Amino acid sequence: MAHQVYKIARLTDVQIADALSRLAHEFGPFNANVNVLQQSLGGIPFPNTSAQPLWQQLIDQNGELIDYFNVRILNVSVSYYRGGSTAEASQKSAVLDELHLDPNGIDTERLKVGAQVLETFRPVAIRKSAGATSELTELLAVQESTFARLQRQLEELFKQTITVRQELDDIVKKKSEQLEADYAAKREQAQLEAERQQAKLLEREEALESRAKELDDSDNTFARRKIRDGMLNDVTERVRNFEVSPVTSQARGPVAGGMRALIGIFVLLLIWTGYEIVVSRLTQEAVVAATSRLSHIPTAAAPTSSVAKAATEELTTAMLHDSSTERIALWIRFSLLTVGLVGAVLYYIRWQSRWAEQYAATESSLKQFHLDVNRANWVVETCLEWRKETDSLIPAALIESLTRGLFTKDQTTPQVVHPADELASALVGSASKISLAVGDSKIEYDKPGKIPKTLPTSNA
Repeated sequence: MAHQVYKIARLTDVQIADALSRLAHEFGPFNANVNVLQQSLGGIPFPNTSAQPLWQQLIDQNGELIDYFNVRILNVSVSYYRGGSTAEASQKSAVLDELHLDPNGIDTERLKVGAQVLETFRPVAIRKSAGATSELTELLAVQESTFARLQRQLEELFKQTITVRQELDDIVKKKSEQLEADYAAKREQAQLEAERQQAKLLEREEALESRAKELDDSDNTFARRKIRDGMLNDVTERVRNFEVSPVTSQARGPVAGGMRALIGIFVLLLIWTGYEIVVSRLTQEAVVAATSRLSHIPTAAAPTSSVAKAATEELTTAMLHDSSTERIALWIRFSLLTVGLVGAVLYYIRWQSRWAEQYAATESSLKQFHLDVNRANWVVETCLEWRKETDSLIPAALIESLTRGLFTKDQTTPQVVHPADELASALVGSASKISLAVGDSKIEYDKPGKIPKTLPTSNA
């Protein structure tokens, strides 16, 4: 069987796998018979080599372990020999490999396969020169092949650059034309919209003029009823959606936060004081127990033990006295903190209650205003009907009876007072007489309820 032999530069296993994969994608799948280290791997399917884990491990090594492969692409036989097809290891080349190509006939498909195979593996030309060694000749061949490959890659790169530049120019040109067309369309649309808005404004102006003419032509009763309806609708909407603004709600935040913090401080101080009381009590009990144990210890030296016993009793008495004084102070502090906590809680509760009362009073005022508007409108309509029917004014007494209680607000809410102020007011208010000593002077009040906020000053 006749075949053509080509010298190619040394290829790695990864380059061989990439070349076979490109050929498989170009001409369809095929099986390659591969030998590695003089051992056959069998048929490797391309381009789907994932089913062969041994082949994937071989490629991952990225070495030069493939000795030989043979594939048949559309009846074209392609064989590869690493270092040459000779069987002698000493005669194999270290830089050149051999590619055997047998088309098994000539037709369009075989020519296309042969050209693609040679384009993929890139054979090199070896020139003989006088005095040149075989190694130098091989190196020159590799160098020439590399230069030829770089030249072709540069030519392809230039062609791709020109193609990309032309494509970019076309894209920019199309984009510019599209933007100009969009701008023209939007400008025309804006002009149409402006004309439409102008026409709408003219129509609205005419409608307003017509409405103004209608209002001028209407009588006072019609205008009054319109105002009444608008006012009632506004009040009804406010009553239906009655709520305070976020700013007002947020204004209560610092006070509420301060009261919670104050209550928390009182609680922590109470807990700490209670802990100190318990510790003091336990300490006192420990001292008493220790003293009791010392008093029952027998000793041989009577005078010495008497002195020690007296000293111990004196020390115990002093410690118990100090402990009792400390416990009294702690209980006083505990009582004061309890009073403060109760006062803060009561004030916070009354403050919240005051807010709820104001909220309810405002809502009730709005509802009462809604009723007063309806009632006032009825009174006006009654007066007009009276004047229309009797051609005289309605009696003042009748008007007064009909309008009694309109738009009046008798609700008064007490001011929120701190529990300490309430306690002082209760004590002073229940007294029939109060005396105040200021320096060398003495001031007496028979009616403490009328005590002024500032005391008069007297020169001694």
